[in-house]
Amino acid sequence: MVSEIERREVSELASLLGVNKEETLRLALREGIHELRIRKAIELYVSGKASVRQAARFAGFDLADWFAIAREKNLMVQIRPEELEEDVEALQELK
Repeated sequence: MVSEIERREVSELASLLGVNKEETLRLALREGIHELRIRKAIELYVSGKASVRQAARFAGFDLADWFAIAREKNLMVQIRPEELEEDVEALQELK
């Protein structure tokens, strides 16, 4: 159920963006899902339930982008030894 306040906010935002309400809701949903995935990925990483690579994948980022997000959020990023071993093995397979 959408409240009257939320309907007004959508209308105002649609006007500011120069798009219709449907497109505004689509944009809000897309950006909201993206932000929720980042937030959950951070939560999983900080709690130790996800590795760096798993958190990046869950958030929809490659490792470089995940490191940028981590820096923005002041997260301490630590790569587990087994992750490094996997990377070394993957690189050796490329030779």
